[in-house]
Parts: sequence; structure tokens; C-alpha cells
Amino acid sequence: MPGKLKVKIVAGRHLPVMDRASDLTDAFVEVKFGNTTFKTDVYLKSLNPQWNSEWFKFEVDDEDLQDEPLQITVLDHDTYSANDAIGKVYIDIDPLLYSEAATVISGWFPIYDTIHGIRGEINVVVKVDLFNDLNRFRQSSCGVKFFCTTSIPKCYRAVIIHGFVEELVVNEDPEYQWIDRIRTPRASNEARQRLISLMSGELQRKIGLKVLEMRGNAVVGYLQCFDLEGESGLVVRAIGTACTLDKLSSPAAFLPACNSPSKEMKELEENLPTRCGFCHIPYDELNMPFPAHLTYCYNCRKQKVPDVLFTTIDLPTDATVIGKGCLIQARLCRLKKKAQAEANATAISNLLPFMEYEVHTQLMNKLKLKGMNALFGLRIQITVGENMLMGLASATGVYLAALPTPGGIQIAGKTPNDGSYEQHISHMQKKINDTIAKNKELYEINPPEISEEIIGSPIPEPRQRSRLLRSQSESSDEVTELDLSHGKKDAFVLEIDDTDAMEDVHSLLTDVPPPSGFYSCNTEIMPGINNWTSEIQMFTSVRVIRLSSLNLTNQALNKNFNDLCENLLKSLYFKLRSMIPCCLCHVNFTVSLPEDELIQVTVTAVAITFDKNQALQTTKTPVEKSLQRASTDNEELLQFPLELCSDSLPSHPFPPAKAMTVEKASPVGDGNFRNRSAPPCANSTVGVVKMTPLSFIPGAKITKYLGIINMFFIRETTSLREEGGVSGFLHAFIAEVFAMVRAHVAALGGNAVVSYIMKQCVFMENPNKNQAQCLINVSGDAVVFVRESDLEVVSSQQPTTNCQSSCTEGEVTT
Repeated sequence: MPGKLKVKIVAGRHLPVMDRASDLTDAFVEVKFGNTTFKTDVYLKSLNPQWNSEWFKFEVDDEDLQDEPLQITVLDHDTYSANDAIGKVYIDIDPLLYSEAATVISGWFPIYDTIHGIRGEINVVVKVDLFNDLNRFRQSSCGVKFFCTTSIPKCYRAVIIHGFVEELVVNEDPEYQWIDRIRTPRASNEARQRLISLMSGELQRKIGLKVLEMRGNAVVGYLQCFDLEGESGLVVRAIGTACTLDKLSSPAAFLPACNSPSKEMKELEENLPTRCGFCHIPYDELNMPFPAHLTYCYNCRKQKVPDVLFTTIDLPTDATVIGKGCLIQARLCRLKKKAQAEANATAISNLLPFMEYEVHTQLMNKLKLKGMNALFGLRIQITVGENMLMGLASATGVYLAALPTPGGIQIAGKTPNDGSYEQHISHMQKKINDTIAKNKELYEINPPEISEEIIGSPIPEPRQRSRLLRSQSESSDEVTELDLSHGKKDAFVLEIDDTDAMEDVHSLLTDVPPPSGFYSCNTEIMPGINNWTSEIQMFTSVRVIRLSSLNLTNQALNKNFNDLCENLLKSLYFKLRSMIPCCLCHVNFTVSLPEDELIQVTVTAVAITFDKNQALQTTKTPVEKSLQRASTDNEELLQFPLELCSDSLPSHPFPPAKAMTVEKASPVGDGNFRNRSAPPCANSTVGVVKMTPLSFIPGAKITKYLGIINMFFIRETTSLREEGGVSGFLHAFIAEVFAMVRAHVAALGGNAVVSYIMKQCVFMENPNKNQAQCLINVSGDAVVFVRESDLEVVSSQQPTTNCQSSCTEGEVTT
């Protein structure tokens, strides 16, 4: 056998009372992997049992280690009746299969029940011994690394990028099997939860096999999603980019750079492209595949650039930006007739092209209204429901210095002889102009005037047209010099020919900018802000509304959807007001339609503070920074303490994320919900597992990737009102998800989760029966990070006789 899995059950704590007569519990543990099960002894009458079991050993194939999760079940022993289940723990073994990752999983794990939530904790130690496998027909992909981050992970370099990989796995959904008619909701939820864990492992293994066939060793940007297809079954899909990565093992890679650059660095800097290169058109200007008005780049004046740039990537770090960026969203709803099979597909297909066009038109209008000329991080989502389609596009608008100044917005249309109508149009035009001027002032967009002295070098002569694809592009022949006034004389025209078009213009003016001290973007970093502090806070918010079935129109739907998103952002600004000045980065909106006339919006983001007066403050020593950071970390309240089994090792608690909000908007108010909290940990040197959707941690260096975290949870209740309504139920569930993710990362020896994403949050409610169910799928990269202040301390302790010795002999300790 190529692998041996060893598991030891150490202890439990804070178990629930299962015996009402004694207010205690007779707990024991079942350890299952594959078809093999072991049991511990029963620890009588205790809520904090100490099992200290022997090592349970499983001899398995390495492909089973990838597919199967380790299943740990805590039960209460009953002599005369069936044993009562307390909860379960699923542990993914895959992180132990990497040669560079963790060698042991050890720590306290929350015991989770799909009906009652977290019910205490259990201390587990897991080890894996792998043997050489010479079978060339094996079906495992051990050693292939998976990363959620969409960029090349820190402390790695890309040798080869092989290309796109994808895979899907289909299985029957236990929720719709005949056995569901006789088994309990808990058993049904656990069957579905375990099945999705198995399918995720199988899917990841199959993706890894494809990577090995390409002669790669890693998958970057791994994204997995599941679909509940009803009686058709469960579908789990995954995509990623196959790469060959090399580990940057030199400690010098993590230390601050020396003041004197090496010869190699100087040569590298002289070959780097200009900071405007990504703006230049990649096509031959004379053979453009679509009509476009081009001008010479306002930065290098050598290549042509478009008027507006729409991209799905993050803003390049070396891009020249004027002012600050902002979050821009296009929101759209369209009614659809209920239909089945081919008729339904036809109805959706007829709507999609028009929705895509209208979403892009909204983005263009709002970009012009902000006085900006480029979009980055563009994400477009079309959600299909039974009787409606919803479109949501999010991007970060910026003003790129390389692109021409954007023109204004000019209203045009069929103007009747009525003087009041002309007056109204004139009033709207003035309002739009005033809004553009205010936005330029708000986002500090003040492009410098371009003069002949600034231009310097002469403008290249245009080449002769070799082939003409479109007659509309004939006008490009007339552009023989740099048009310095471009964008000021040409305005973006809005045609108004009906009441809907007028409503669109009104909706443009209803977007309220963030309050003073706040900025927001959906990219990792806000363009125009560089002085970030190390204070970050991730949060998740869910808002659910139920629409009235009466008088549903496209106009009413658009207003409800727009108000829902705007109110959600306003509530976040209000709840994070203590962090001002603050920026909400990586704002990720997800829209779902779980039921008829029910809209759910989930948003995940990270709040990062920045220092407006950073240059005026006195620079602190590395030791002072480290002490200040330690005191800040210890001030966080702990919900579930997490410790290792050895008293000599530091503990790793995992508190819930602050500023996490879960709300429901409905005519009927919900009860308030108060967080349950365990006694604070006695250890004052407690560290916190950080969670962030960013691929990095401000003020820190990532030194090690421990593996991917990919977890799926189900929570169901039959006492929704008693648990605080929808807000209380969802708030408690998401807090427990955070706690369980933190526990698994700490058990791997990590202290942070980067590239965290809540890929799906499906909420279903039955108010008449006081029932609700929620399914959540989250993922991220478990990492070890070291703060730059600690690195400065390490660097200052090294010999400083010469720069080379201090950079090559330094050691990084974590």
C-alpha cells in the first residue's frame, strides 16, 4: 500500500449536555476513513473528556487520500437506546500530501452539527506516511499544488504556464433519493455534505491528473462551484490554470531589499516595458476588427490607445493613475415568462443579448459620469430565476493618464415643441454636468494640461492603409496628429425617445457616492492610495428581500434591486465608521434567486485603513511596531478558543470576523441576535488566524503555502423565529463557518487565509413552517506570513559589514 494514515483522538471540551439527569455526557468518538472505522473508549460523565487514544492506522491508496475526507463523529453513549450524535468533523488530508506543506494536522476542531451548529471542540492529531509508488497506471495526482489566488503565489515563480484546465463530476443528490422519506433531516444533510466533500476531492484529483499530463506541478486560480440540479442530481465543476512553479527558497527573497541594487536588477529595470504598455491596442491599427476612435498615447506618444478601456484584470502596479478610483456597478432586472425545457431556453436566449448590451451601456454611462476613462476588475453575473433574470456588473473605475480625457454626457432625442419639455431636458443636462464636476473634485481627478513642451518628441506619421475591413474606420485616416482637445469637444450621447430612457437618465443621478472618509473598489487595492496600514478586517454580509407578486414590472424590479444594493453598501459604511479613513477593497457581490420573488445578495470584502498623514508621523522602531501589533491582536474578542495539545506551544484561537453583518429586508422586523461567546483564553500571547479575500496581507510577507481550503457546510433549523429570524440564523451560521475555517488553518500550522471567497451561499426559507436551510461553500489558501516589522528585527540582527552578507545569511523565523 502506498500510504498509511494515522489518527489520534486526544480530548474534547465544552461538549453539550446529553444526559438531563446528570447534566453530563458519556462521549466517545468514531474515526472513519473509507470503509474502515475505529472507536475510542467511552469517557463517562464529563463535558471535557480526555480520551488520549492510541494511534488509529489506516492503510490506503494515495488516490483515496485525495478523494476521501477523514470523518470524525462524536456521539453520546446510551445503554438502552441508540447512541445520540453530537456532531462531526471532516478533515481534508490533501494538504499533507505536498512535499513542501505541513507534515501534521494537529489542533482543536469545532464539532459541527447541521441542526444545532457548533457543539464543542475536539483535539485531533493526524499524520500521513507515503511510500514510493512505481505504478505508472496510478490514478493519483499527489504533489500537484492548488492555489485559489489568481496571480502567481508569493514565494513562487512561474517557469511555464501550460494553459486552462477544467473538469466536472456528477452524482445523485441524496436530498432527492427515496431514503429521504424515512430518514431524519440531519442524516439527509450529512449525506449531502459528505457526498460533496467526496466529489470535491475526486474533482481536484482529476484536475491534478490533467496537470501532470501537461508536465505541470500546480494549478493557479482554482475555482470550484457546485450546482443543485434538483432531481437531476449534483454537479461540481472546477477550472484553473496549469503551471510549472519553482519555489523561491532563498531567505533573501523575504527580507527588505538592499539600498544598492545589483547589476542584474539594473539590467532588468532597463528592459521593463513602459508603464502605459498595457493600454496600447494589440491590433494593427489599419486592420482593426471593430470600429474605434484611436489617439496617440498621452504618456509615451508612440502607440495608439482607445478612448475607453474595459478589462477584467486588476490594475497593474506600475500604471499611472490620476486621482483615486471608485466602485462602479450596473444593475438590471428583466421579467421572464415561466416555461419549461426548450421554451424556457428560448426565452432566456432571447433576453441575454439585450441584457448584456444594457449592462455595458450602464457601465459606460456611469464611467463617464464619474469623469473616468477605464474599468478594471470587471465581473459580470447573469442570474436566471423562474420568472426573472438579474444582471450585476461590478468594476473599479479609474482615470488613466495614458488615455484621453473623457468627454461629457450629452442628452439628445426627439424634442417636442412643448417648452416645459425643453426646460426639463436642459435641467437634466445641467444636473449631469454638475455631477461630473463634483465627481472629479471628489476623486481628485485633475489631469495636467498637455502642451508642446511636454510632448517634446514629434508625432510619428501614420502608415498607409493596407486593407480596410469596415467603412466606419475611414475616419481614422484623418488622424494625422495628436488631438490634444479630444474628449472635450466629443461627448457621449444619450438618446431619449421614451419614458424608459428618461428613467435610465434619472437612475444615473441616484448613485450616491460613499460618505466622507470611505472609498470602495472591487480590485485588490484601491488605485491612488498607497499608504496602507496593517489594520484589515474581512466581513461578509447577506441581504434577503421578498418581492410583492402584485404589479411586478421591469421598472419596479430595477428600482427594488438598485435600492437593495445601495442600502447594503450604506449599511456597511455605517457599521465600519470607526475605521475611517477606510477603503472597502475586493468588494465581491453575488446575486441568487433561490425561490420565486426572493432575491438574495451576498457581499464579501475587506476593510483596510490608510493613513492620510503618514508622512508627518514619527517613524517607530521595529520593536515598537511589533509590540503595538501584538497588543492590538490580543484585544480581539475570542468566540471559540483553539489550542494545540502541548501546553508548551502557543494557542491559536479563531474569533469571528468583526463588522460581519447579515441582514434581511422585509416588511416584518426580525429579532435581534447576540453572539454566543466562550470564556476568553487564559493565554495572553494568543495569535489570530487572519482571513482576507486579498492575495496578500498588507504589511506582511507570505513565507509558505500550506494547501487549499475548500469546505462545504449545510445548516438547517426548524425554529427560525426562536433563533433571531433570518438575520440571527444566517449570522450564527457564517460566524461558525469562519470559526471552522480558522480551526483547520491553525491545525495545519498556518496563521492566515488569503484569497478567501464565499463561492456560494444558498438560502431557502419556509416562513409558514418556521423552517430555513442554508448551504455555504468557501475556499482559500492557508498560508504562513511574517510581518515586515518582524522581518526588520531579523534583518537588524544580522551582520551589517556589507550588504551582500546581510541579504544572503539572514534567516527568517516564524
